[in-house]
Amino acid sequence: MCFLFIRKKVSMNISITGAAGSLGRAITAALSERHTISPTDIRMAPGARMIVRADVLDIEAVEELCKGMDAVIHVARATWDSRLSDVENERHILETRLKGTYNVLKAASEAGVKRVVQVSDLCIFSGYGEDFIVSEDFLPLPDTSVYQQSVYLSEQIACEFAQQYPGMILTLRMGKLVDQDKLAADSPLEDIWLDYRDATRAIERAVMIDQFDGSSKWGLYNLTAGLPNERYSLLKISSGHFGFRPKFNFEDWWQEETS
Repeated sequence: MCFLFIRKKVSMNISITGAAGSLGRAITAALSERHTISPTDIRMAPGARMIVRADVLDIEAVEELCKGMDAVIHVARATWDSRLSDVENERHILETRLKGTYNVLKAASEAGVKRVVQVSDLCIFSGYGEDFIVSEDFLPLPDTSVYQQSVYLSEQIACEFAQQYPGMILTLRMGKLVDQDKLAADSPLEDIWLDYRDATRAIERAVMIDQFDGSSKWGLYNLTAGLPNERYSLLKISSGHFGFRPKFNFEDWWQEETS
């Protein structure tokens, strides 16, 4: 018999990497009402709350941000910078995803952090045709771009850490983040959309649950808005221990598509 134990909704100490980005800012704003948040990044962002400067490539800085934390939400990633050469961009993207993820998981495990939520990307299933309904049981089929390879390989790092630290890591593969309230009415519908508000709700849920579905060592979940005829199955995240359903389903856009 399998039992589910959920942490009570008490205030937790949570550190966020990549907090200056759009998702990081949304997480900080949403979770600050209920938890003590320590947002970190290598830069400040206009309109963002106070951010502690910390580079995920600096192991000492990462060790510091993990001290005294109940959970770490790992969002940090590098994007293409037009000021850098192709080689420099590729190196920076790979280092941030791979070494950054390794540093976060190493420091978190040594500091006794109970949960690390790794924010990942459904892009690693780009190799499947549209006639597939992709679930967590599917093997990733990323293309050879540096971005998709960095996402895929960073998940492998998480998988290996989970074997030694079972129950610590939950990887949440998200779709394309958009704000339904700000989306243009004539925007072409994409089956990979996910509203920022659902993303932050799911991330908080990921911090709180004590038991994973499937592998008991590593939590692995896919998440999109759950449109009709969805390409990505939400069965695992919605019907299992995670028990999450998106609230924003872009109904106006898919009804327009089917009318």
